[in-house]
Amino acid sequence: MLFISVFFLSFTPVRAQQPDPVQEEEVILPEGDPLKTDRFNVEFLIAEGMHFIAIDNNAKALESFIKANQIMPDNAAVNYKIAELYHEAGQLDEASLYANKALMADKSQYIYAKLLAEIQTDQGNLAGSIATYEEMYRQSDDVPDDYLIELAAIYLYNEQPDKALKTYDRIERRLGILEEISTQKQKILLKQNKLKEAIDEGKKLVEAYPRRGEYAVSVAQILVSNGKNEEAIDYLNTYLSENKNQAVAQLELAQLYMQTNTPEKAKPYFAKAFQSEEISLKNKLNNFVPMIRRLPDESMTPFLKELSGYLLNIHPNESNALAASADMYFALNDKDSALLLYKKAIKNAGNNFQLWQNVLSLQMEMKDYEGVAKHANEAMEYFPNQPVIYLFSGSAYFSLKQYSRAIMMWEQGKAIVYGNNKLKSTFAAQLADAYHANKDFEKSFKAYEEAIEANPQNYFAINNYTYYLSLRKEKLDLAKKLSERMVKENPENATFLDTHGWVLFQMGNYTDALKYLEKAAGLNGSGTIIEHYGDALYKTGEIEKAINQWEKAREIGGTSSQIDQKIAERKYYE
Repeated sequence: MLFISVFFLSFTPVRAQQPDPVQEEEVILPEGDPLKTDRFNVEFLIAEGMHFIAIDNNAKALESFIKANQIMPDNAAVNYKIAELYHEAGQLDEASLYANKALMADKSQYIYAKLLAEIQTDQGNLAGSIATYEEMYRQSDDVPDDYLIELAAIYLYNEQPDKALKTYDRIERRLGILEEISTQKQKILLKQNKLKEAIDEGKKLVEAYPRRGEYAVSVAQILVSNGKNEEAIDYLNTYLSENKNQAVAQLELAQLYMQTNTPEKAKPYFAKAFQSEEISLKNKLNNFVPMIRRLPDESMTPFLKELSGYLLNIHPNESNALAASADMYFALNDKDSALLLYKKAIKNAGNNFQLWQNVLSLQMEMKDYEGVAKHANEAMEYFPNQPVIYLFSGSAYFSLKQYSRAIMMWEQGKAIVYGNNKLKSTFAAQLADAYHANKDFEKSFKAYEEAIEANPQNYFAINNYTYYLSLRKEKLDLAKKLSERMVKENPENATFLDTHGWVLFQMGNYTDALKYLEKAAGLNGSGTIIEHYGDALYKTGEIEKAINQWEKAREIGGTSSQIDQKIAERKYYE
C-alpha cells in the first residue's frame, strides 16, 4: 500500500478540535427499524464480527459483516467496517465499493470519507482522493486539520506543488505558524527556484519562534547552499545580537567563519558553543577534530587547549571527549598529557581497540615497559583475539629481558594470525630474536627463515638473521645472498650495509667488505659500525687508519670487548 503522508511528511499531524469519531466497537443501527428479528440478527453479527477482529481473525470478521450487510445493505457503519477489512487485506476495488456506500449513507462521518480517500490513494487514483478531501472541506469547516496535511501531501505526489502550497497556507490560517508546515513550504519553494520566497518563509518561522536557534540556522544554511556566505554571516550576527546564548546559531556562525578562512572571528563563537550543554558532544567533536589537524599552528594551540578544557568540563566522563583531547596533546607532542587522557578514556570505553593501541604505543615509545605489559594484559580481556596486543606484550617482556614470557606472548599472538603474512612474519621475526636472546639458536634460525618466507621484504628479519649467521660463520653463502638483496633494495641504510659488509668480512672478502663498511660508517657513526670499519681497514693493510677508527669507536661506545686489546696491541682480534 502507498502511504503518501509518511512519504512526504515525517512529523506528527497537528489536530484541531475534532467531532466525535464513529465508535467502531458499538455500531448503532437505525432506531426505526421495523424488522425486529433482522435487527437482532444484525446486532448479533456485528458483535460477532467485532469479536473476530479482537482476536485477529479478520477473515471470519469479514464474513460476519457481509452477512449483516446482506440484511441491512444501507447501514453506513457496516459498510465502513467491510471497506476497512477489505482495505487491510489489500482488496482495493472491494474496499472502494463499500467505502463509497458508507459515505453515501452518512456524509456526516469524516472517518468514512477519510477511508475512501486512503483507498483511492492506494489505487493510484490521486485525483479521486483529492476530490474526496476537498468535498469534506466544502461541506464543513470542522474537518480535522490533519486531513489537510494528507491533502497537501497528495498534491505534492500528484505534482501539483502550487496547490500544496495553498493547502499549507490554509493549515497556517487555522493553526498558526508551524515548523513542519513551514519546512515543507521552504522545500517546495526551493525546488521551484524561488529562493527569496523560501528565505522569507524561513525568516517568518524565526520571527514566530525567536528562541529556537535552529530556525535561524536553517535560514543561514539555505543562504550558504546558494553561495551567499556573507549574507548568511550577516543574518546570524543580526539574529545573535537580538537573541543571546543561542548555542546552535553560535556554532553555525563559527563554522561559517572557518569556511571563509577567518578563524580569529570564529574563536569566540566556538568558545560559547563548546560551553553549552545544548550542543551535542558529537557536533563539538565534528568541529574540534578537524582543527587538531591544523597543529602545530601556534596561533591555534592556546585556543584548542581552551576548547579541550570546555569539552572535559561539560563531558568529563565521555570517552570520546577524553580521546579527542588526548589526540590534541599528542599532536602538540605533549605525550605525558596525551597518555594520561587516553588512560582515562579506556576506563570508560574498554571496548575501544584504538584507545588501547594509543596507550600501548605511547608507553612503548616512553620505554614504560612495565606499563605496556600491564595494559596489554588488561586489553586482552577485551580483545583476546587481537594479535597486535600480544605483539605489544611480547615486546614489553623482551625489553625487560623476560625472554620466556616474551616467547609465550608472541607464540600465542602468531597462532591467531590469519590471512596476514606480513603480521605473521613480524611475529616470527620477534620470536627469532627472543629465541636467540634465550640462546636457543636452532629455534631462532628456523623462526627467521619462517619470517623471511612469509614476507621476503622483512629486511629487519633478514638483517638479524644474516648478522647472526656471520657471527657464527654459518651458512655464509646464504647470508651473502640475502644481505646482498637487502642492501640493493636499501642502499642508504647504514645498519644493513654494515651487516652485508660483515658477512663479506667473515667470508674473507675484505676488499668488498671495506667498501660497504666505509659507506655505513659515513652514514651512521655508531661504535659497532666504526669498529667494523676499522677491522676491515686492518685486514686490507691500512693499520694506522684502523687504529684511528678503533679509537674513535671506543670513544663513542657500544663496541666489542676486544676494542682495548686491538688498540693496545695494534692488532685485530675476533
